[in-house]
Amino acid sequence: MALYIDSAFLNDITLVTQTVPIAGVTTNPSILLAARERGQEASPQVLLDALLREINGLIFMQPGATVEEEMHAEALAYIEAAPKRVIPKIPMTHIGMRVARKLKQQQHRLAFTAVTSVAQAYNAAMVRADFVIPYYGRLERAGINAGQRIAEMAKLLQGTHPTTRILVASIKSPEDAANALLAGAHDLTVTPSVLMEMVTDPLTEDAVEKFNNDWQRYLQK
Repeated sequence: MALYIDSAFLNDITLVTQTVPIAGVTTNPSILLAARERGQEASPQVLLDALLREINGLIFMQPGATVEEEMHAEALAYIEAAPKRVIPKIPMTHIGMRVARKLKQQQHRLAFTAVTSVAQAYNAAMVRADFVIPYYGRLERAGINAGQRIAEMAKLLQGTHPTTRILVASIKSPEDAANALLAGAHDLTVTPSVLMEMVTDPLTEDAVEKFNNDWQRYLQK
């Protein structure tokens, strides 16, 4: 299993990695926009270069282009920055499928993102995608049992292409994280705030507070 940080804001990433064992970073156009709105002016390529310097592990970058040739070129530009560490996130659409097939023919790794149905996961497996990325929170908001859907994907992939990993995004709480993992997710990508929440628990805090109080009493004896 691997745990990724779902963010493009360098300060948050640096802070969280001091505490949480992170296997890499995932981004998308919405995450890039959120970082820019917080004052981070770096272009996607400049950000990628910084992440490669500062963070160990994989970096997932999603092309913003919607035209097939442009999406393919953008994905290749990201890969070329560090072929062993950069994985393009390709949207699960007709255009995305054509781009993914080209990338696979060129022997590149890739992830399909916004995978919501079992049929889409099956198509991803047929392309031999390295990752499929379902969105836990978005599935729940659509009235779909996200845990059940992830379990169905896991069962299918195990029988068709077991090396395709399920990387679950849109994790809104530690409970979502646990449910996704128990349903069969291989990996999670989580926002900085929820990653920090996953390290602790109110019952743990209560126990630690008692230990601290008792230690102070011990020192006074």
